[in-house]
Amino acid sequence: MSMFKIIAWITFATTVISHKQCAKNANLWKSIQYQLKLVESSEGRCDCGSQGLNTYKMVGFLVTNSKNIQNFNGVVVYDKVITNNGNGYDTSNGHFIAPYEGLYFFSWTTLAMHDKTFFTNLMHNGKKTVINHAAARGISTEQMTATQSAVLHLAAKDKVYIKTLGTQQYMYGVDGWSAFTGFKI
Repeated sequence: MSMFKIIAWITFATTVISHKQCAKNANLWKSIQYQLKLVESSEGRCDCGSQGLNTYKMVGFLVTNSKNIQNFNGVVVYDKVITNNGNGYDTSNGHFIAPYEGLYFFSWTTLAMHDKTFFTNLMHNGKKTVINHAAARGISTEQMTATQSAVLHLAAKDKVYIKTLGTQQYMYGVDGWSAFTGFKI
């Protein structure tokens, strides 16, 4: 076989193989474009054949204070909203109202000023669930933080909030040192 015939045969075979590969790549690209359109139209949610996943709504909040709280006995109203997906947290009264039934995670951190304490309760529909005690008593130069967390099963419209326990307390609230957060699991 002459060198010309060998080169011609290799060129022909390569062209056929390349054409077949190009067709496969084009089909793959069409499939990828179709999948991307599905993701975009579902806003990133996957139904995976389950109706329960389609109805899932994202709920979460993170709030802090813009001021310190002193000698106060009542609901701690965190007035600075960082995040409030689902609009469950109300800055007018400090209540989180569950927009949907489900399992929720809550956590809050308080910073007690030096030589002070700050007791708080996580309240669920008016009932105490968990207590948090930030105590810097006897410490004259440093503050002390305390964090508490809870997982609660809430019905739609259940209320969750932070309430102080007693007076003679001082919580440092500015600059995000004290915060309240929660989200639907």
